[in-house]
Amino acid sequence: MLTMNRANLESEYAGLARRSMNGVPLGECKFSIMHGNGNVIMVVDEALSGLSGHDVNGALARELCRPFQSVRVDGVAFVRRTADPVRMTYFERDGTHSQMCGNALRCVTRYCRERGYIPDEAVIATDDGDKWVSTAGGRVRVSLGPGREFQQVADGWYFVFTGLPHLVVLVDDLDGVDVRTAGAALRYDEPLCRLLNHPEGLHVDFMQQSPAGISIRTYEVGVEDETLACGTGAAGSAFVAHKVWNLPYPIPVTVPGGDMRVDGT
Repeated sequence: MLTMNRANLESEYAGLARRSMNGVPLGECKFSIMHGNGNVIMVVDEALSGLSGHDVNGALARELCRPFQSVRVDGVAFVRRTADPVRMTYFERDGTHSQMCGNALRCVTRYCRERGYIPDEAVIATDDGDKWVSTAGGRVRVSLGPGREFQQVADGWYFVFTGLPHLVVLVDDLDGVDVRTAGAALRYDEPLCRLLNHPEGLHVDFMQQSPAGISIRTYEVGVEDETLACGTGAAGSAFVAHKVWNLPYPIPVTVPGGDMRVDGT
């Protein structure tokens, strides 16, 4: 279970507020720290922060993440509510630009709805295209679209693109996987990345079938470690489970940070 110590966060924020990055006073950045099943996302409101599109980049995202040690901020979602539709731009904690992050989209959807930027059902623009989102009934739902580029790579290895490139590895003992070591080896496998036409690197999901659905653990590019949850990984793994194991949608997905559900493509 993810816990956040408010006193520690306030102390770390005080350190952040004294600094600037490329002329941007970090203390003037207005943000919320949220999470999707333990995947911690900083949601930065561009308009409230006085940020222009030129200011939004990986270097700024990295500096915003750096001071927080009591909780690992996995990435930064910049929200541009002055765009039509509302736009999300996402960077991993190391400054890597990612065209999509499923959990960031969930957090941004809730943030925007609570502030009246979007109605119960809306579209949010991302660098992977426009995405349908909903908060109807108090439940956040987002559509990442169908799995793309699906192929079998090797025995028990499958590739799918769900806004980010995911290698899904089938395993019999998920608890026995050293995700950090095994995931990094595949993430940085240059011949494999070139073969799949994704030289930027692969997110790696280790997946085991469970009585209710599937369980996964994910090594995430940009975080360079295991994450408690990965939205695009959950969607991609469910897509593979549907294709390979004929599991029907909706598919329950268990991640270290809790339970998720993928309704379909």
